[in-house]
Amino acid sequence: MIAGAACATPAPELMEVPVTVVVTATPAPTVSPTATATPVPPTEIARETITVPIVVYILDSDDGRFVSQRTVEDLTTVYDRVNDIWAQADIQLDVVSISRVDVPADYIYGLAETNFLSFFQAVNAGEINLPQRAPIVGFYAPSLGGPNGINPTGSQAFFVMDTPSVYDERVTAHEIGHILGLYHSLDDRNRLLFSGTNGMQLTEAEQTVARYGAEGLLL
Repeated sequence: MIAGAACATPAPELMEVPVTVVVTATPAPTVSPTATATPVPPTEIARETITVPIVVYILDSDDGRFVSQRTVEDLTTVYDRVNDIWAQADIQLDVVSISRVDVPADYIYGLAETNFLSFFQAVNAGEINLPQRAPIVGFYAPSLGGPNGINPTGSQAFFVMDTPSVYDERVTAHEIGHILGLYHSLDDRNRLLFSGTNGMQLTEAEQTVARYGAEGLLL
């Protein structure tokens, strides 16, 4: 078992019109010796959006007994909302594809017992055929043996169960946060990285770390 952190029209030509400009002098205001200048807030610098490709797989057992209730249409909607959450950090998930994959039953049952190592070994050995890869890979399985979702340590993949106790977009965005380098928050239930809640907020520090993580995935 591997340990893990549980969405121009051209302007017309302008005719030149002669304009008479009248300049009038304005008396300088009287300033008290104790007056202080009003600080001017710094101009906010717009951040460039970082786009990270992701491939999504819905996992079914090949014996037809353990089949995910997810649909491609459902997950398409989920990822629209995931992007609403990650827009806080100007990060966008580019969903390359969402597809169903038949997996040997033993590995699906293994996921239900939190056995992710065997699943990854089967992928690497070609026993589980994943047609496409991307910097992030999301798997949706009928059961994960308890957790709503998990990002096995050291991997760029995450798993989400069919019926999480929190919003689908929230658990997906949370696990992606771990891949981008974020750790659990322990003191604010409104935070995306607080476990087991529907919090979706990212601090400025988390946004910065996640952006570095996203850039690192694209190298």
